[in-house]
Amino acid sequence: MKRVASFLALPARDRLLLLEAFATLVAVRVGLRLFSIDRLRAWARRSKSGTTSIERIAWSVGVASRALPGTTCLGSAFALQRLLSARGHSSELHIGVARKADGFAAHAWVTCDGRVLVGEEEHDAYTRLVAWTSD
Repeated sequence: MKRVASFLALPARDRLLLLEAFATLVAVRVGLRLFSIDRLRAWARRSKSGTTSIERIAWSVGVASRALPGTTCLGSAFALQRLLSARGHSSELHIGVARKADGFAAHAWVTCDGRVLVGEEEHDAYTRLVAWTSD
């Protein structure tokens, strides 16, 4: 009930952005299971224009990712890149690996204007394998 009250207390613009972030995360999760990575990348790069700030978009994906059980860093990264592109912001989605005690681990993060917006925890510990721009 507290989450509902917090959601309703948000300005209408933030509520809509948050709902879009949830819908985008769900679409990414379905897309990761049904489509090729190239098709998902093309969808995430579709560019439009808008005035929503980078910070508010990152905030909405962060809140939605924490609230949606099972969300991975890759899902959050694709969703964020999609929402940034949809509002005319360029970004880079990075995927890296690191050696861990029990094998390898992978991690995804998104950068925009030189800042890490999602996946910032431990991203420095990963060797970047690939980066996809939204341009």
